[in-house]
Amino acid sequence: MEQKKKEQDVLIVRDEKTGEIGVVAGLKRDGTPNLKAAKAENTQDFLRFDRHGDVLDNFFANFYRQCKEPKRFGFYRVAAEGADKVVEVLKELLKNPKKNEELLAPHKVDTTKYEQSAAQQQTQEGETQAAPTEQTEETPQQAEQSSAGERQSNDGGYKPIDDSHLDREAVAERWGIDLAALEQSGDLERMRHDGKSQLVECNPDFGGIRVPMQARLSLRENPDGTVSIIPHPIRREPNLDEYRNVKFTPEDQENLKKTGNLGRVAEVVDPATGELIPSFISIDRLTNETVAVPVSAIRIPEEVKGVKLDPEQKAALSRGEGVYVEGMTAKSGKKFNATLQINADKRGLDFHFGGQKKAQRQEQTQTADGAPKERRLRIGKTLLGAEVKPEYKAGWEQNKWVYIEGMTDKKGQKFNAYVRPNHEKVKYDFSRKRPEQSQIYEVKPDAASRTQVAVNSEGKTDEATKHIGEPLQRGQTAPANEEQQRRQQNANKPRMRM
Repeated sequence: MEQKKKEQDVLIVRDEKTGEIGVVAGLKRDGTPNLKAAKAENTQDFLRFDRHGDVLDNFFANFYRQCKEPKRFGFYRVAAEGADKVVEVLKELLKNPKKNEELLAPHKVDTTKYEQSAAQQQTQEGETQAAPTEQTEETPQQAEQSSAGERQSNDGGYKPIDDSHLDREAVAERWGIDLAALEQSGDLERMRHDGKSQLVECNPDFGGIRVPMQARLSLRENPDGTVSIIPHPIRREPNLDEYRNVKFTPEDQENLKKTGNLGRVAEVVDPATGELIPSFISIDRLTNETVAVPVSAIRIPEEVKGVKLDPEQKAALSRGEGVYVEGMTAKSGKKFNATLQINADKRGLDFHFGGQKKAQRQEQTQTADGAPKERRLRIGKTLLGAEVKPEYKAGWEQNKWVYIEGMTDKKGQKFNAYVRPNHEKVKYDFSRKRPEQSQIYEVKPDAASRTQVAVNSEGKTDEATKHIGEPLQRGQTAPANEEQQRRQQNANKPRMRM
């Protein structure tokens, strides 16, 4: 329950007309958001939702159906835990939303799909004209994509961004970014070619207060010919549910988790024009940002690392699919095989290794209907040279630790430890320290070992072996050699009294 609570979010809303900012606690009768102050006594009233529920969809469906002035409100999504502190920060940022749009972008809710849905519903209900779609502010990624496309189309070929039009003093003052360091590291060169820097330290200025943060940086060409720095801050986690108008299927989500790429071409809406643009979609692995790039902006290569691609391979790449290619040559001269795929964040190819073998392993671990088989560790007759008894297996079936003696490590040394199979990782877990009593499966010694356990482990004594001076071996109930027999006999001789 606690984990679920931590994963919940709330909506922060700003009334653009009055400037009022608060946490959404439902809708009023006129369809406007019911705002509550971000205080502890109001937390029970806040509208809460998670990534996999439909609370958010229902809220916006009702909001756009009832509210007469929907454009009057701006919505921001934040974690429910600590919302009171976040609201104070947002209040400062929203004093100048245009200036702070890059920092607000990770939290701003894109309401495009809800507006479009409301407009379509009005049309279906017989209205003669659908409500116009609001043009949302351009995100850094949209700006980056559109500017690159314009440069290519205007020149008839590719041209890097001219960073001489960047106001370097303003960048240093506004963001606390050392452009000389970016130049030296090679990051600025990547940014000139529509790429991003690695994660860098920024110290943006908010009303005289410097707030340290990590972000990747890109360059954007503005309509007036100037160039701006666009920070891409780290998000808590990737959005695997949707990107703008594209709702991710379970297969899409699995692809994004495994490779970071959608694995297909999606029709992504341009919020400014409403046009659907065929695009590749990927996750920025460093910031968790969802990135899209038009298919038209990516050139499928004829050859990769010395291997010429055939028409089928190029067609698969252009569809966003992974293509297994053999015999490529690395810079070292070594041959290698890998699965190639278009990555929207890199604006080029991804190399995934072990593709074909991994696919074969996946087939072996799937049932007939494609469902994954449960992974389990095979329990053998021995473990590191020690016999695996039925009692051990009985304890392991209950996922408990079992104490095993006489195992042999890699150096040939004997050792004893508590052991438990880890079926998820397909290996054994070992612990030389005694686990909690409730997690231990006590194995009762067999008849041959009862004396040994009683003497060695439980501190009891046995008259026949009481004075041999050494721990008993398994099954031992009498002295094992002449030396032990001599000690036992000498101890049993009556002593003369003086």
